Amino acid sequence: MAPRHARTKRRHRLIRRVLTGLLTLVVCAGVFVFLAANYAYITTPSMYPTIPPGSMVFIEVQHTYHVGEVIEFKGNGLLWVHRLVKIEPNGDLVTKGDNPISTSDVFVPPTTMKDVVGSVVVSVPYLGFPELIAHDPSYGLSWLRAELGFKGKLLVLALVTVIGALIVIRKRRPAHTDSEDRPADTTSSVPNK
Repeated sequence: MAPRHARTKRRHRLIRRVLTGLLTLVVCAGVFVFLAANYAYITTPSMYPTIPPGSMVFIEVQHTYHVGEVIEFKGNGLLWVHRLVKIEPNGDLVTKGDNPISTSDVFVPPTTMKDVVGSVVVSVPYLGFPELIAHDPSYGLSWLRAELGFKGKLLVLALVTVIGALIVIRKRRPAHTDSEDRPADTTSSVPNK
């Protein structure tokens, strides 16, 4: 059976490889999201509670759009993510945020199908907070605190505490060198003359 320190070293190597693999996967997924996917960040509470601020939504172009779909569209010089609530006989679209206090949108000129970018196919909460906080720190942080709630804040505090403790422990632990792991060399290292 291998010595205990050798098993520990192998376990640490395995953990390092698994973590490196996971990090590589996350980085590749991030590159795909930011380069290949069509996405948007939700910055206002107009779609709350269906899609809260700080969410990232992924958009897909459709051949047709139907009443009830959440769509991304251009209006008044901005991009919007709202629900399509009505298609007028003349082709104008009526949209509205899901927030109960929202009213139907009014755009000049009215929104039509040519203004639609795509349909929201996936919404991921919290992924948009870095962008939201970078754009408006106080607004973004206030929404993050609201979305996390008490349990979420405790979870973040525990996570930060654990990471901090691991950093402190790592710094205090003496570094092992390769020479400590190898058995002592019994041959003379003095060259023969």
